[in-house]
Amino acid sequence: EESMEATVALRARGRPPQSEAEQDAMRERILDGLMQAFAEQGSHKLRVEHVLEKAGISRPTFYKYFRTLEEPWLLAARRINDDLIGAIRTATTGEGDVVLLALAAVEAYLDWGRRLGPLLQPLYVELYDPHSQVAELRLKTIRGIQHLIVDLITRDGRAAPRPIEAEGFIISVEYLVYRYLLRTARSDE
Repeated sequence: EESMEATVALRARGRPPQSEAEQDAMRERILDGLMQAFAEQGSHKLRVEHVLEKAGISRPTFYKYFRTLEEPWLLAARRINDDLIGAIRTATTGEGDVVLLALAAVEAYLDWGRRLGPLLQPLYVELYDPHSQVAELRLKTIRGIQHLIVDLITRDGRAAPRPIEAEGFIISVEYLVYRYLLRTARSDE
């Protein structure tokens, strides 16, 4: 009985430690809450309180996993852009006519935007804000897509486009995707 009391006395206060899977699940819950709050608030109005409300967690829980609001935001933004690059990579790795593969890449870009749903509008604003930490991520994403497109073209035996041509093509597609998803009735026309 005495050893049992000694064991109880040695335990730390608070909740028992979480498993790695539970910690990962809580990080995902925070990221989901952040993205929901971001879709409603945009980045300039986004506050930790918004994330706490959407994630259904307390302030200490948030700060147990992230030191600042920018940490989960940058992590989420990287995931979003990695998803875009991955979708385009998948669309362009097949065999076949280079033009059809390029069209498949544009469709992958559109599908990515559709999956973002209400996040697309505030993300677009954030990516083009020169003061945003995420704006630099946009440029890295464009360079990543540029490499995929150049690889697609050269695999077909064609001459590699000049970097400015490839970048111009990607920025044009980017503009058209955002324009189509955000400003039109989304008709085939």
